[in-house]
Amino acid sequence: MRPIRFIIDQDTELHLLTEHDAAAIFSLIEQNRPYLRKWLPWVDYTRSVEDERAFIRSLQGQYLENNGFACGIWYRGQITGTISYHPINWTQRKVEIGYWLAANYQGRGLMRKS
Repeated sequence: MRPIRFIIDQDTELHLLTEHDAAAIFSLIEQNRPYLRKWLPWVDYTRSVEDERAFIRSLQGQYLENNGFACGIWYRGQITGTISYHPINWTQRKVEIGYWLAANYQGRGLMRKS
């Protein structure tokens, strides 16, 4: 899959997730596990880089089926969290948005921009 980027501003970009992002995202989850656990039940089921890689593969399948997509949120060259749009219901023209952001990147307007 070819890398896809959305440049938000000089500091912030969204990148369509690929398997190459799995280690960086897993590391961020590990660093923020107690914080993320409050809201996201999947955190305790993501126990390895391979778990994250498998999840990204499932997201890539949604993208290829035109049923959703997920991006990493990059701020000043660092991965800070993710935002995803899935599943897309084309008939009713609606989508669910899921997101999470590392604790130390809160309050910078990153989610609002994303």
